[in-house]
Amino acid sequence: MNDLYNELDNLFKKINAIMDSNDLTDVDSLDKLKKICDTSTEMSSIFNFEHASYSFAYCNKQAYEFLGVSEKEMTELGFKFILSIMHPENISAMFNLIQFFLNKDNRDKVYTGVHYIKVRGNYEWTYSCIRPALFNKDGSVKYLLATGCSIDKLLRTRSNYRTLKSNLPFFEHHAAKFLSLTDREKDVLRLIAEEYTSKEIAEIMHLSPFTVDTYRKNLIEKLEVKSSIGLAKFAFIFNLK
Repeated sequence: MNDLYNELDNLFKKINAIMDSNDLTDVDSLDKLKKICDTSTEMSSIFNFEHASYSFAYCNKQAYEFLGVSEKEMTELGFKFILSIMHPENISAMFNLIQFFLNKDNRDKVYTGVHYIKVRGNYEWTYSCIRPALFNKDGSVKYLLATGCSIDKLLRTRSNYRTLKSNLPFFEHHAAKFLSLTDREKDVLRLIAEEYTSKEIAEIMHLSPFTVDTYRKNLIEKLEVKSSIGLAKFAFIFNLK
């Protein structure tokens, strides 16, 4: 998922290069944000962020095609559009985003989140990186800029709807950690969950036991768990077993 973060960073370099919100009207600033959004190679969107709520202000071509809606349909519904596509059991993700950017300490930070949304009649998992793009005179966030992609195939591998639904809160809160793992780390995680010892994993993966122990330590830190039991839970829920 580093590609999305890097893409968002590139878009902000463009914003900083051509925009000074003190010298622009709201219409001018939004128009410039739209043009920057259109340069993205990823699905990119601009959100209005006002009054403890948010709504789509604009999407680039890739995002409109993915969502299967027009700009007119999306902007006319406002916040109701977001409510209409968000899975009922994933609504908390929406409010987590709002609370994150209402916090003054987070206004220069990137929010990463996993959402289960309705796309052309079916629900899909998506991953997004979101950051404030412009601010009001009082310092509050006016527009958010987001880049995102579908991770549906990744999370549905050897899975089914019942598993996803029953573990949706876990996906919502921890998918970003899982998605940060390398393929090598996922291989080690799977073997740990299958109760192989470090020596056995080393033989299977042609590594030294010391290297496997290092992987195990790094996995515990990255996934923020306390033991191999916590690692096994990630492996089970994200269908590595």
